[in-house]
Amino acid sequence: MNDRTVAIQATDLAKLFESADGRRVQAIDGLALSVREGELAVLLGPSGCGKSTLLQLVAGFERPSAGTIELWGQPVTEPGPDRGYIFQEFALFPWLTVLDNVAFGLRSAGRSKAEARRTAREQLTRVGLTEFAAAFPHTLSGGMKQRVAIARALAYEPRVLLMDEPFGALDAQTRRGLQRELVRVHAEDGTTVLFVTHSVDEALLLADTVHLMSARPGRIVRSVSIEQDRPRDEDAPWFRALRRELNTVIEREAGSLSP
Repeated sequence: MNDRTVAIQATDLAKLFESADGRRVQAIDGLALSVREGELAVLLGPSGCGKSTLLQLVAGFERPSAGTIELWGQPVTEPGPDRGYIFQEFALFPWLTVLDNVAFGLRSAGRSKAEARRTAREQLTRVGLTEFAAAFPHTLSGGMKQRVAIARALAYEPRVLLMDEPFGALDAQTRRGLQRELVRVHAEDGTTVLFVTHSVDEALLLADTVHLMSARPGRIVRSVSIEQDRPRDEDAPWFRALRRELNTVIEREAGSLSP
């Protein structure tokens, strides 16, 4: 993938949060990141290291305190339809059906009801939820709710998909199923994906490149390219060796996390 266009570029990026009582937290400082177009990149690191903050900066939900962040060479100044965002929580509207949850953003963007619903049905088919189009979120399992969230994000046809620990609250079997679903959708669409996780195994199963972040203030301390084909075998020697290596770095970084 070395010949691919750079999709996401962060240079000397910093983010300082300051509360009303004057408390200051340097979440990110001096961070550099490059993600190529069509890449599935994973941000990995200890809790509190700034992974989600970095994702919010790419999304345009937050503005940098210093440095730059660009998409295809253009500065990020605000959220936009070129980026789909999937939160840790399912964030569905409980009063809308599954179909209308997926169609909601398209309708808000000016699509006709018929067009929005047609696109929503196509995306529900992709994630295996066609028969639940008329259901309401409270009737769905956690994994199904997250499938709806994925379908909603993909309905925009975003160039970048930002995923903030989307499978972290799910049981192991459901999580593995959604990991496979993400790999399949990514292979079909070639969308650039930036995925946040604190699970080394999840990172190694999914990523083209794993970007390991330091303790706060966060920065990229190591980037590891993974050339092995998917699906990947967790018992393979390369997987076990890299798991040990990355866990060692994370444990060291977690031990140095600022209060």
